[in-house]
Amino acid sequence: MHKLLLDIPTQLETERLVVRKYAKGDGQGLYLLLERNDNRDFLRKNVEKVSSINTDEDAEIKIRKHAAEWNACDRFVMGIWLKNENKYIGEIWIEPKRWDVPSFEIGWFLDKGYQGRGIATEAARRSLAFLFNDLDAHKVVVITRDNNSRSYILAERLGFRKEAHLRECGVENGKRYGLLHYGMLKSEFSPT
Repeated sequence: MHKLLLDIPTQLETERLVVRKYAKGDGQGLYLLLERNDNRDFLRKNVEKVSSINTDEDAEIKIRKHAAEWNACDRFVMGIWLKNENKYIGEIWIEPKRWDVPSFEIGWFLDKGYQGRGIATEAARRSLAFLFNDLDAHKVVVITRDNNSRSYILAERLGFRKEAHLRECGVENGKRYGLLHYGMLKSEFSPT
């Protein structure tokens, strides 16, 4: 089936979270997240788009671009909201690598003030179910810097297997970093 004919849900839920496609007006939540808890400085190291968001308007433009990417099935970027408070606290992004396999890359970020509570695990696990069940993924990969311990520990907790470590393949502010590549096959996924 052609990717544009897929019936793709735009909202996922867990016990504590709503993970959904961005909508008009969500940019302010993204901008406010970047402005609190030193999130901007923390995320700048690992999330490229952070540097280009300096105003509410920049954030809204980014959100609307993500919505357009979703509609074209080029990229599935979802915000993470606390269900009971309707508070925006992070993001999950999914990028198709090869529709013919099908394989996808997944990534995430979470407000520093909400880390260490199992929220990223909960959101990522639900997103993996979306990938394997709704998008019929055969394989999902995570690519993270080797100095981003929260991200690679989460990948390992979810059951991803380390497939490669590209050592010292990048430089930022005069410091070298490597990339870790993790993979999970549909047959290896456990929803719990």
